[in-house]
Amino acid sequence: MNRHSIVRCAHRGASAQNPENTLLGFRRAIEQGVDALELDIRRTADHELVVIHDSTLERTTNGHGNVANHSFQEIRQLDAGQGEKVPHLGEIIQLAREAQVRLCMEVKGATEVEELAIAEDIIRTLEAANFLGQAILTSFSSPALLRAKAIQPEVSTMLDPSPQDGSLSPRQICAQTLRAGANCLSCDFRFLTPEIAAECQLTGLALWPWDPDDPNEIRQTLMLGVQGVMTNRPDVLNTVLHDFTF
Repeated sequence: MNRHSIVRCAHRGASAQNPENTLLGFRRAIEQGVDALELDIRRTADHELVVIHDSTLERTTNGHGNVANHSFQEIRQLDAGQGEKVPHLGEIIQLAREAQVRLCMEVKGATEVEELAIAEDIIRTLEAANFLGQAILTSFSSPALLRAKAIQPEVSTMLDPSPQDGSLSPRQICAQTLRAGANCLSCDFRFLTPEIAAECQLTGLALWPWDPDDPNEIRQTLMLGVQGVMTNRPDVLNTVLHDFTF
């Protein structure tokens, strides 16, 4: 049970300890204690939604080539690590429903056209599963989030402003997020500053940085007054939260 107001989100599952974006990793994160699971969604050649980060198969599976060029059944035959399969989105929705956790679903795509199609397919899938209220749609693509909002205005969305290299001012970061119709923004914790956190507070945007895994990184992130933390080490986050004074 989370006794703090911070949303504990497992980045691709407990991905520092288990294969990322797999049922094994998501179950491990749930066991460790999280409020939400972050996952990446792409579309197969036969328009099935699968949970995988890269546009290609080589890094996270024993397959080769583009995800979009393979059927769901072809991708399903691959090893995603430790004997795990690439999950279908429907499997993760069912897991989240049973565990009573939210899903933070990142729209991936090789092109803007693909991102728009995936965003629409995700919304339709959430509607059919009656899971819209437990999901947050996130992307680096403003058009993808706007498309989702056009279909379902009440869906929660989160933008990763671009570029994430420290070149944008806090005002530019928040303005880009607001133009995308998002109520939350995310960013690499390494580029998060007190000024960005303050601007988010002024503009009413929730802030969920990603990838602080070390205890000191997590403490420094929490000290900025963030509303959520996406980490590859939910167990470490919970240890820090246990002793952290807000």
